[in-house]
Amino acid sequence: MKKTRHIASFLGGALTALALAACLTTALAASGKVSYNFANVSVEGTRKITAGQDIVAANGQKIPGTILYTDAAGGKTNYLPIRTISELLGVEVGYDSASKTIQLGKQPAAAPETKPASGVPMNAKLGDKALIVSRGGTLLPDSDPDSYAGNDKLFKDKNGEFRAEWTVGNKDALQASDKKLMKTLVDGDYPKNSKGESYGDTQLASYVGYWPDLEHLAAYPPEDRPEGYIRGSELHAEGKKLNGLSEEACPHTYTIPLYDSEGTVIGEYKAGCGGHASQGITMTPQEAQEAYLKSLGLAD
Repeated sequence: MKKTRHIASFLGGALTALALAACLTTALAASGKVSYNFANVSVEGTRKITAGQDIVAANGQKIPGTILYTDAAGGKTNYLPIRTISELLGVEVGYDSASKTIQLGKQPAAAPETKPASGVPMNAKLGDKALIVSRGGTLLPDSDPDSYAGNDKLFKDKNGEFRAEWTVGNKDALQASDKKLMKTLVDGDYPKNSKGESYGDTQLASYVGYWPDLEHLAAYPPEDRPEGYIRGSELHAEGKKLNGLSEEACPHTYTIPLYDSEGTVIGEYKAGCGGHASQGITMTPQEAQEAYLKSLGLAD
């Protein structure tokens, strides 16, 4: 403890300005007068450096034991080589060339290099976890290989759907055309109606971090349908009712309510089954498209 007090007072007193002797001379000489080996140096009553004498550096070269700098106002400051101070007081000294930092005293051990768990990608694309949680998302363990899709780290949004972390709040993840829709957001989130329901374009779901309660649809003149919103939950529920029906039993089309942003019904949205398999063979994409248009009365 006694030595520690001496170190603190020594470094905090007359010799507070520590510098490497080899780098000091030119800078000091530019603005004042510099003298070498001007003073004796004693530690706890024992002389360690004698005025008028050089000391020998670690590389065998002779260097000044002390440097006296006299500024333009006549103020005087004594300097010692920092390695000499460390040896006199028993303080470890080092130099980090990367950060250009002189290190006094014992330095904390460097954090061990960590490697991802087996199966976890080395260059995983992570995201803004705090933002994800604020949007109702549930984070998955970074160490779980099953929480990745390729290099994309996944999370569960508030509706239980898996999404990539890095897309949330990242406008660079959007298509150029979708970026124009960002003006419809409020602080990067879907706006809410008076009932607290979110509404907006589903193209922004990856950016916002979840599907809106009310999904925006543009006006569709062929059906005399105005601009409005549908509930994805209702669309999926009604469509699910047609699963497994034969072509003869299937009604092929169904409707769900069309809403305004407040959730008030303003019309209806017509959807189709999307076609059927025939004799165990799935329809081609072209046949499915023709069947869908026919179910909507848009083709013969």
